[in-house]
Amino acid sequence: MSDLNDPRRLIGNLMRLGTIESIDLAQGTVRVRVGEIVTGDIPFAAPRAGAMRIWAPPSIGEQVLLFCPEGDIEAGIILGALFCDAHPAPTADGTYLVDFGDGTRLAYDSEARKLSITVAGAAEISAPDGLTINADVQLNGKVDATGKITSAEDVVAAGKSLTGHKHLQVQPGNGVSGAPQ
Repeated sequence: MSDLNDPRRLIGNLMRLGTIESIDLAQGTVRVRVGEIVTGDIPFAAPRAGAMRIWAPPSIGEQVLLFCPEGDIEAGIILGALFCDAHPAPTADGTYLVDFGDGTRLAYDSEARKLSITVAGAAEISAPDGLTINADVQLNGKVDATGKITSAEDVVAAGKSLTGHKHLQVQPGNGVSGAPQ
């Protein structure tokens, strides 16, 4: 019974809180500060790492939970991250959120059933086999197309119907009609 302190200390040292000190993206490792100690290069867990992979490396200053097998901090593995004062939770409601440091954000409000995507810079969708949107679409901005644009129904521009407008001053032969009505 005199050795109870060692098992308790061992159990206490299995999990530790730390802060990311440095990152080696090529190796998929980090160094973690735990109090005055800085670990060597240790791996961080990924949500998926098989045929489906998710790459979301931690960032410097991020608070993490460090699992230390047998209490050995140098054999540690980052299990996950914790919100803290330096990096607080990005929302206080039930919105599902992926928030990137540059202002890009994917948010889903399940109560309103609304998905919002904000991109800080440019965005691109690549779909070699095609893209289908089954919804009414409102576009605020100009559209440039490099290919043919077709419509199964009328096209209206500035109130003028492509199929239903009339021309004034129509002349037979090589004449040019007036503006559409």
